[in-house]
Amino acid sequence: MGKKVHLIFAVLVLIILPAFLTVDSAGAFCVYNKTDTKIYVHQTGGQKTGFLDRGFEAELNPGDNGCCNWQDTDCNKSGDREGIVTFNVGPYTWWICENFPIKAGGWLTVEGSAGNYKCVAH
Repeated sequence: MGKKVHLIFAVLVLIILPAFLTVDSAGAFCVYNKTDTKIYVHQTGGQKTGFLDRGFEAELNPGDNGCCNWQDTDCNKSGDREGIVTFNVGPYTWWICENFPIKAGGWLTVEGSAGNYKCVAH
């Protein structure tokens, strides 16, 4: 009887494990602050648009990040991982990048120091 139990267990593992490995992760678009200054992130496109809708907004200290699930239609009105969302990013006095596009299933890093900053889409 012990061999039958092991065989059944092995078959179950072979059937169930691939299912877990192929499940699509929820995913999110994220903005990473890899600078030496606090930045403000304001979504400018791709979000739900209505009187009270703002999309994604965040204030990020150096080393912080902020995310929104790409399936959240408040941040990605298309609900599509390949949908395009855009952002203004920078300190409170100026934008490092304006209307910067990324895929809703991707991410954005803001990099640099001492006033020499750039936005990079991934």
